[in-house]
This record gives sequence, C-alpha cells and structure tokens, in this order.
Amino acid sequence: ESPAGVGFSQPVLNDTDYNDNFTTDRAYEFLVEFYAKYPRYKNREFYITGESYAGIYIPYLASKLVQTPIAEVNFTGFAIGNPFTDQVADGNSNMDYYYSHGLISIESHNAIKANCASPDFSRNHSTACQTALEDAKLNQFTESYLRLEAVQTAIHVENGGAIAWTDCADIPYISSPSSLQKYPVILNAGLKGLIYSGDADSVVNFIGTQRWITSEGLKLPVQDKWKAWFGPDKQLAGYTERYTNLTFTTIKGAGHMVPATRPLHALYLFECFVYGQVACDSFAYPKDALEYLSGADLTAPVTSSTSQANLVYLWWALGGVAVVVVGVLGWRYVATQKTKKENVKYTELTSEVKPVYST
Repeated sequence: ESPAGVGFSQPVLNDTDYNDNFTTDRAYEFLVEFYAKYPRYKNREFYITGESYAGIYIPYLASKLVQTPIAEVNFTGFAIGNPFTDQVADGNSNMDYYYSHGLISIESHNAIKANCASPDFSRNHSTACQTALEDAKLNQFTESYLRLEAVQTAIHVENGGAIAWTDCADIPYISSPSSLQKYPVILNAGLKGLIYSGDADSVVNFIGTQRWITSEGLKLPVQDKWKAWFGPDKQLAGYTERYTNLTFTTIKGAGHMVPATRPLHALYLFECFVYGQVACDSFAYPKDALEYLSGADLTAPVTSSTSQANLVYLWWALGGVAVVVVGVLGWRYVATQKTKKENVKYTELTSEVKPVYST
C-alpha cells in the first residue's frame, strides 16, 4: 500500500502529500533505510517490479534512482505488468478492447462513438459518454471481502472490523496523467526493461500499452519483430517484441494479475528476464496441472504411454458407436495412468511447495 493513508496503512497524510512525486520520495527513503538495516543485501542486483499503477510508480522511482543513485543499490532493471502509463493511450484503447472481446454490444460501441464525440474518450466526462461506458464494468467483490471482520483480523488490521474498506478512497490524490516523460532517462541508463501484459486484462489492456510504446508515445524502433514464445511446458505462452532497451511480452489467457492466472508461464518469464534465456532453459520447472492437461504432452517425444494413446485415437477415428465408447474408455485409462506417473515426476505448483531448480 503506497503511500501511507491508503488501504489499511497508517498514518493518514496531509492532503498535499498525496501525489506521485511525494510517493516516489518516500519509496526512495525506504530503500536507503532498508539497505542500512540489512547491509547483507548491498550490491546485489536490484530489480523494481510491480503492476497496474506501478506503471506510474516504477518509472518515477527508477528515474530518481538513475539521476540520484544510492551507492548500495545495484539497480539492474525493472518489470511492469499491465501498467497504467498514459491516460490518453491507455484510456482510449478501452473501447477497442471491450468491443473486440465481446464485453459490450454493437449498440454500446456505437453509443460510445456517438456520445463521446471525440477520439479522446479518456477525457470526456459527459454524462452520456460515461453512461455508454458503464456496460463494460464487471461486479467487484473485493470491497465486501475486505470489510469482513474475520479478514481484517487475519491480516492484523488495527481496529479490525471497524474500517469500511473501499476500492477508492476520497483522499485528494493528485495522479500523474502519464509517466512517459520518465522513460528517456531510464532507457538510456542501460537497464534491463520488461513490460508484460496479460492479454485477457480489461483493466489496463495490451492495446493501449502497445500504443504508448510505439506510435502514441515513446515511438521506440523495433529490434526483434513480433513472435511467439513458449513456456517450459512447450505450450504457446504469448507473444513478444523487443524494442530499443525495452521488451514487450504478452501472456495468453492472463488477466490483470498475471502470476495469479498463469503461474508457470509467469515464473518462466521472470526468471528468463533476470537470468537470461540460456540459464532459465537449464532450470527444472514443475508442471502446472492447470496447463499441461490441455495438450502440452502431445508435443512430447513418443513413449510407450503416448503410443498407447495414439492407438486409442486411431480406433476412435475408425467410426462406429461401439468403437467410440471403447476408445474413450481406453483413452481415459491411458490418461489416468500417465497423469499418475507425471504427478510422481513433477511437483505441482502449490502455495505449500516451492519449485526446486537445478544448478
């Protein structure tokens, strides 16, 4: 929670302190104090990572660290997921994302174009325009959950149960409309930079992000063209494109919180970013039960078990109700036996078990 005064953090600050520059200064001071208290971390590679409004926080902090370095901080790179970065580029992409993903009807799409009366939808606050945009909003359950006394007690909130948590407080925070002006300093500092987007995120969608990286913002030249990337499970994990000193990557099927919906692919993405492709290809990764059952094993080398499965598929293809029934039963048997073997061989991604990597 940043700055203090939002969420359950204390103390509540003065109204004039709620702005991105003040928040940056407090984060910078925290780093100074942290390294003074824990000197064993000095000079280790230091990465700043975050998501959503970190699209403002991180460029602001990164710019300050580049211009006013902390001696003990070996600032190496940054990674930002689904980053809110530029009000215009991000805001104006919402209509395109909502409509292309079936979140609004053709009637709503036409109403937005007619009532917002400008290509700059992000700055049109007319009642007609905002009403047209309402259809795309989804119900939120976070507020009700965080108001539960048991939840507040569990996370050690001071005066737990007495605070009516809201997703947006009424504090007069002065939000920056863009962090694009911070990027020239950051990108020229020789840092590793990664911008990643879950392609199913409607909060800060990938369309706006691509626009501010290219035509509507930084106008970075392409170094490596758009291509698919694959996870350690050999499944298509998304697409990636490298620009000058910055890489943009999408994660298929991931929402606003990429690691929550695609944990295996997120882990692989982060480790390849930090350690490099050659190093992360040498690591042994667990299998994500939510991922590999959808077809990754079909790309594996042929084994006795896959040969049995292929035989089942052949009988299935011959047609006939009886053959189909036998084929399905046989396939289920093979799949069950194979799953049992795989569960012994691989550790599932759970909150209780951490992956073990090879050296």
